[in-house]
Amino acid sequence: MRSEKYALLTRALEELRTGQSAAARRSLGALTRRLDVDAVPEDMQYFLFAAALARRVGVGEAQQMNLYLRRFELPQISLFNLVAERLPMVGMAGRIANDLLCGLLEGHEDATLIDVGLGTGRQEAALLRRLVEMGTPLRRLTVVGVEPDPRSLRQAETSLTALAGEMGIALRFLSIPKVIEALDEEDWALLRDTPGPRLVHAAFALHHMAAGVDRQEIFHRLRIVEPAAVVLVEPNSDHATDSLSERFHNAWHHFSHNFELVDALGLPERERNGIKLFFGREFEDILGAVDDSQRYERHERVETWSHRLRTAGFRPAPASRLEGGWSFPHPAVHIRPGPGYVGVGYKEETLVTVLCATPEASC
Repeated sequence: MRSEKYALLTRALEELRTGQSAAARRSLGALTRRLDVDAVPEDMQYFLFAAALARRVGVGEAQQMNLYLRRFELPQISLFNLVAERLPMVGMAGRIANDLLCGLLEGHEDATLIDVGLGTGRQEAALLRRLVEMGTPLRRLTVVGVEPDPRSLRQAETSLTALAGEMGIALRFLSIPKVIEALDEEDWALLRDTPGPRLVHAAFALHHMAAGVDRQEIFHRLRIVEPAAVVLVEPNSDHATDSLSERFHNAWHHFSHNFELVDALGLPERERNGIKLFFGREFEDILGAVDDSQRYERHERVETWSHRLRTAGFRPAPASRLEGGWSFPHPAVHIRPGPGYVGVGYKEETLVTVLCATPEASC
């Protein structure tokens, strides 16, 4: 059954690639008539990929398919919490990143955390709690939130300042309500003037840099800030390529493993489908955007991020720092160190990586 469904999906892809919109519409229609999302777990993935491709052949088809999927939706805040708490690619990656940051802060009374894509500060709150658990001597922490949503920044400042106060840490919060590529010279100067050691952290944020942005230049600018270390969390797949066909096949491979893991975790059906819909929004960006300048889910492989760090003057963290003994209570989930990163994966596929690098001149 899968081969027939996959053949129809890839046929539609090829028809779209060659400008045969009417034929692609027919192929997608034939596919969706064969799907039973309620009874066959794998059919949700087919439906979500088909809905993403449908955006390229007409808004009406995509809207109709999304109306069908809407019955599986969960409230956005519930969905966000569910993904963060249940999926090892997110929850475990955050824990690993925080453990690395704690190790880098060890022995310091004063430090700065530059957080790109801070959001509402959920992970940073967990970091503060982890620091106290470890008996940190940290007494003063400057948090610089680089986050385009001012409302999220205000929420993060309020919650983190209160939490730090309870823990005996004086927290200074600096807001930069921008995406990182929009920082101007004054912003970069502010980052350079913060007390050291300075740590840069970005979780699932840097792949959102817009089309046309020189990502390598951003890493060079980060190096000039003279951070003690950079800790990045990024999915491990190539969805930045301009080739629609390559993006499709890379996304299918990557998200097939994610969906298999979601099905294997034993979650209630509504939660399983909700998480898959969360990823479905990424498919719409990766595959459904006709104008490439409007794509923001430009994931890249760990080798590409590592190369950028090296080119900018960083070196991979030593293996000893990346051997934290992390584990997840599912036999098919693996957590393995690589050159300069820790990978979180399912079966033999590395799905998310936590990279850690220090300036080349440091010892």
